[in-house]
Amino acid sequence: MTTEPVPIAQRLLRSVLGGGFVYLGLWIVVHGTLALTSRGANGWDLLSLALVVAPQYVLVRQSRLDVPLRTAVALAVLTVAGGLAGLMSIAGIAQPDGYDAWFLGAVAFDLLALTVVGRFGTAWITMVLVVAACLGWAALGDRPIGIGAGIIVRHVATLAVGTALAASLRRSNAASAAFREVQRRRRTEEDVARARASARRSAVEQVLEQAGPMLRAIAEGRRMTAEDRRQMIVIEGALRDQIRTPRLNESDLRGVIDAARRRGVNVLLLDEAEEAGTDARRKAARWLAERLEQTAEGGFIGRLRDLEGGGVRASAVRGDQSEAEVFQ
Repeated sequence: MTTEPVPIAQRLLRSVLGGGFVYLGLWIVVHGTLALTSRGANGWDLLSLALVVAPQYVLVRQSRLDVPLRTAVALAVLTVAGGLAGLMSIAGIAQPDGYDAWFLGAVAFDLLALTVVGRFGTAWITMVLVVAACLGWAALGDRPIGIGAGIIVRHVATLAVGTALAASLRRSNAASAAFREVQRRRRTEEDVARARASARRSAVEQVLEQAGPMLRAIAEGRRMTAEDRRQMIVIEGALRDQIRTPRLNESDLRGVIDAARRRGVNVLLLDEAEEAGTDARRKAARWLAERLEQTAEGGFIGRLRDLEGGGVRASAVRGDQSEAEVFQ
């Protein structure tokens, strides 16, 4: 069994999700170092680190490029909590600089990961809350609002660029998936068509094998008896059935049809049940066989049609009488 290659866009998306635990380990080392070496490092830094690591850990473990809304909201809450804990860690710093506000970079990474899994709205609502928290931190600490805006503005820009990239990659991945689905469907249709053509060829060959002795008798100029003529009618009808209704020929109905034609019954079968389930088709064929066995002479028309849910509607017309039955 061959596996289809993973498109480049999908591989990129999955790599952005984390690249596995190697990425997560590096992420923790980098931000842990920043947390422990920042000016005035304290317990709030450690709490903030734990809170911002949690979303990364959850998203790294994702095997799909989407997460449920409930999970996304939970990760957003953790991210906001991590940002608030980080702001508490720099409450005593009048004007943070350098990597004092390291946690906001971690928050931006968490929100970028949410955009990669398609939760753009959740990511941006969370960013708005973090921005509000930064402005509130500045106001409550009697700092100029510009200081609060200054520590978060570049991370807003980072999220904007990352959102555009994630959206582009997801569109490319969706287009690639749609193209692969079209190819898969086309291959399936071609396989089905080849299988049907092969089945019909086999059916025709089987009928020709049955007709072989009769054709040789005609070629030899042998006198045709009444039994020979009936057999020729049976063979002609079987050939028509093999081409028109090959699936019905595989059922118990085949023998009943041949016997009816030998009695002189003119049998016509119509199989329009392309989507019928196996059980429904078997029951319908048995029902037609019972009706045909009851037909002593004249004409018989049997027909199968699809119903919703894999069912089939079978109908039988015998002379002036007609009846129908539904099978599921």
